[in-house]
Amino acid sequence: MQAMYFPILKAKDAEFDALHEAKEHIASSMIPLFDVPKFNPELKKYQNDSHAKATFLSEISTKIGKLRFGMPVMFDTYHWQHPNERVESGEHHLSYLYNTLKSDGVIAIPVVGYDRWDDEEYRLALRSIARNHSGKFCIRLDRFAFEDINDPEHFHDRLSEIIDSLEIIPANCHVILDLQDLSEMAIPDMISQFDSLFLAITDYGFATYSVAGCSLPNSIDKAVKRKDTTGSLLRREMVLWKYAREHYPAHQIHFGDYGVRGPSTTEIGYGNTNAKIRYTIDNEYFIVRGHKIEKPIGGFQHCALARILMDSKYYLSPDFSWGDNEIKRCSENKLGGGATTWIKIDTSHHVAYVVLEIAEFERNRVSKALNLA
Repeated sequence: MQAMYFPILKAKDAEFDALHEAKEHIASSMIPLFDVPKFNPELKKYQNDSHAKATFLSEISTKIGKLRFGMPVMFDTYHWQHPNERVESGEHHLSYLYNTLKSDGVIAIPVVGYDRWDDEEYRLALRSIARNHSGKFCIRLDRFAFEDINDPEHFHDRLSEIIDSLEIIPANCHVILDLQDLSEMAIPDMISQFDSLFLAITDYGFATYSVAGCSLPNSIDKAVKRKDTTGSLLRREMVLWKYAREHYPAHQIHFGDYGVRGPSTTEIGYGNTNAKIRYTIDNEYFIVRGHKIEKPIGGFQHCALARILMDSKYYLSPDFSWGDNEIKRCSENKLGGGATTWIKIDTSHHVAYVVLEIAEFERNRVSKALNLA
């Protein structure tokens, strides 16, 4: 199985910039799902735009097109309040985004949200997309699917309806088992939930799968309690993926996560944000926590944190990724930066490290199997 990485990333500038800086072999080893954030009509730049929502989606599509031209991309609007929302022309927002992504040269992979299937306009929009779509589909099984599996008849009726209604060919469909927030979930419970859902869908004959989740809590104090200290946080999603690969080797199960910020995390400006560096290492995040970012030092508080990281046993080298080089520059007092800057830096290192980590795991797994043969 070719080692591939299926991250679920916010369709925001920090993530776009981090992927823009990724080396070619890193970019080609991943198929990201971009979760489009909620549209905010209160933003000043949209105040006098009569097609503000369409403009917002077009801007995102343009950025993705520049980033992933000729490459596959999954897209979703999971966090939009209303799955039936339309742009100003009357077109459903999903079909509008699908068409703009195609126009911008992206191999667009529509994502079907199990949770939103009850909405009639959402279903109709996906059927409209399906009529003109000849490529892969993706079905995203979120926490509602993990709950519904306790009622197998209801779950299978719903999943079968999705497949039949959209005329999805399972052999041309990717499925995400998205456990979302794993920050407080015990590993045995996580594995049990995965097993229950995965074993229920294997007979459908889907082409590929990815397991996704995020162990980072929505606040840094839940990961590293004391200010101005360091700590390590287990990446449960990586533990789960390795379990899945070892226990279900006949299936193509790929790794997915939420990068360096979870599904419900919001980090905007300074506010009450603490300075922090989230540095991905084997099976864990090494977290260097500072304190509240405030003037006059502001983001330059990160310089001391960068030096702590570079003096640790975990820092790799400035050549490992763009983000690693930025950490070195920060340690030399050449940059500071707020939350957005450090999401960009941390994400750059994270995606590079994860691609290496999953490739190494697959090599070791194959080597072990050959030695036992």
